[in-house]
Amino acid sequence: MQVSSTSLSSKLLLPALLFSLLTACKDDDNTVAQADLTLQFQHLVNAAPLRLHTTYTSPAGDTYQVHDLKYYISNVKLLKANGDVLYVEPESYHLISAADGKTSFTLHNVPVGTYDKLEFSVGVDQQHNHRIDHQGDLDPSSDMVWDWDTGYKFLLLEGTYTGNTKSGGLVFHIGEDANYRTFSFPLTSPLHIRTDPAYTLQLNTELDALFQNPHLIDFDELNTAMGGENARKLADNYTEGFFSLIQKQ
Repeated sequence: MQVSSTSLSSKLLLPALLFSLLTACKDDDNTVAQADLTLQFQHLVNAAPLRLHTTYTSPAGDTYQVHDLKYYISNVKLLKANGDVLYVEPESYHLISAADGKTSFTLHNVPVGTYDKLEFSVGVDQQHNHRIDHQGDLDPSSDMVWDWDTGYKFLLLEGTYTGNTKSGGLVFHIGEDANYRTFSFPLTSPLHIRTDPAYTLQLNTELDALFQNPHLIDFDELNTAMGGENARKLADNYTEGFFSLIQKQ
């Protein structure tokens, strides 16, 4: 019996095609799925949303208004409960600005997995703090850098105040390598990144904490800080209750 060349070719092609399909499926199964995770920051005064140019009373009893509030969130990581780092955001520098309405950023391509802790820093690490040729949120046009020697302003708060004996402008520009601070937040429940395309974690920033603990800030005595001991007091304060994690996903 004579077999046609077309029939023979078809019989040889079929196994090869099946092998290719099985190999493709295997490759797909080994692909690590990814999702996006958004960090949303809400600014508060005494647990109520911050309103710029609105009069508030500080923990020391002074009245004040906030006209501008900015700070850098950097080097964001996701960790296991034992401290093992599972995800590190590349080029991780984000400027949060209340006046500009820039209060969130998104971590892209977070691998599927279970995460127990969130870690980030306030400020710009020493490796990047003394260069002013960066782009993106570190671009010097953001008005958040002094010069290459002094570096970046990690946190900026500007406004006005009326104290018991004085009134005038509030100017807090906190920088310097010694005031770079890192925060770690255990998640109230593990973050299970699975098949959904996007997740969100909310963080609150409480201005009362910035003026209260461990240093009570009396605006009659301290209303300007651009370095040195006064800046250190504000940096100490933003490590104690300024940030809190409100988990939602």
